[in-house]
Amino acid sequence: MHFFHGLGGRCGQYGKRSAGNWRIMNMRIAFVDLMFSWPPLGGADVDLFHVVRELRRLGRETHVFVAHDPGGWDRGMVSPDTMPFPVTRLDFPRSALDAPRCAAAFRDAVDGWRPDAVFVCDGFFLKPYIILALAHYPIALRYYAYEMACHRDILRFKDGAPCPNAYLETPEVCRRCALQSLGPRIRRGAADAWAREYLAARAYAPAYHATILAALQRVRAAVVSNETMKDLVAPYGPEAFIIPGGVDVAAFSAMPMPTGDAPRVILMPGRAEDPAKGAALLREAGAMLWERRQDFQILATMPEDTPKTPWFRPVGWKPREALIALYGAASICVIPSLWEEPFGLVALEAMACGRPVCAARTGGLADIVVDGETGLLFDRGDTADLARCLERLLEDPALAAQMGAVGRRRAETEYAWDRVVARYYPPVLARLQSGGEH
Repeated sequence: MHFFHGLGGRCGQYGKRSAGNWRIMNMRIAFVDLMFSWPPLGGADVDLFHVVRELRRLGRETHVFVAHDPGGWDRGMVSPDTMPFPVTRLDFPRSALDAPRCAAAFRDAVDGWRPDAVFVCDGFFLKPYIILALAHYPIALRYYAYEMACHRDILRFKDGAPCPNAYLETPEVCRRCALQSLGPRIRRGAADAWAREYLAARAYAPAYHATILAALQRVRAAVVSNETMKDLVAPYGPEAFIIPGGVDVAAFSAMPMPTGDAPRVILMPGRAEDPAKGAALLREAGAMLWERRQDFQILATMPEDTPKTPWFRPVGWKPREALIALYGAASICVIPSLWEEPFGLVALEAMACGRPVCAARTGGLADIVVDGETGLLFDRGDTADLARCLERLLEDPALAAQMGAVGRRRAETEYAWDRVVARYYPPVLARLQSGGEH
């Protein structure tokens, strides 16, 4: 098919470059993203924005190529003229979003800029076709969640718990699961980005598994957020690099802890309406706490028509400025996730604002939150353990403030974007510049 044109034509010339002088070499890096929007719609958008901006500050030439759905709201909602780096927006009306056309359009656009390497970033089922169309460049594949491991959704979460299956290992089990879940939605006219890519890529077909495997063989580096994700991708070809997300420590700045006699605010930020995020567990823990004390209120960023209680109030989705104000009003941030969080951006944001974090011991959260120092970790899914951790912080405001201060220092020294990019990206760029097999 025409979108595989040029599969092996250009890799050799890049292998001749030195991998040791990444700071001074004028490397041209293209970022291909099927979802990027700004203002951001999610953590992947935030990550791409800051990584691209920091690489430019370090002397790299960067260019972002993004897909845009003119009739939608969830794909490529960005104005290139407002961005601090070059952005090319490729329009794909829904009728034109198919694998051959999408792959060919990105290939032609990227070829016109002639980069030294390509990062394939956010997206779902079309990513393998993009990789194959751009396989004449050294490619880094960015995983933000479990998009190539779970075809039901991006979470790898089913029946209230992390799913033990993964599409690369159990393709037929996962294919049937996705068909069972997505089929009724699609028949009802679902038009979200996940469903559209599922159809456009023909991911429901058994042959799609071979397409993913072929694409992974053309990837030189995979960027993931934790060991679980690394273990999923490493056996299939690319060298995997664990790179944490970062936080804008200037925007999310340290704020004094609330004082006075008002109820202490416990904030659950993020997509709190998603069952995988654990709001139901938090409500159970809150009810348990309320029987013993009535000096707190839980605020959750979920639809405002969600049932309220005297101690639980949904506050709706908040843009960044309003969310920062919520962090400032809170005494504790809670993240009761039930799924294997790839990273946990809201934990970083809370720490940057000087708030202690009470989080489930799962996925990337266990790496971000230092138990007993920047907050408290509890056993995932354990209502009593969550209630115990919250009560400990409610009982000891001085401890909460101390943990918040330590968390702020950790955010500054470990997760500020300039430090993340300068520390973790040189090995990835060296891998892309190296010779040898993909």
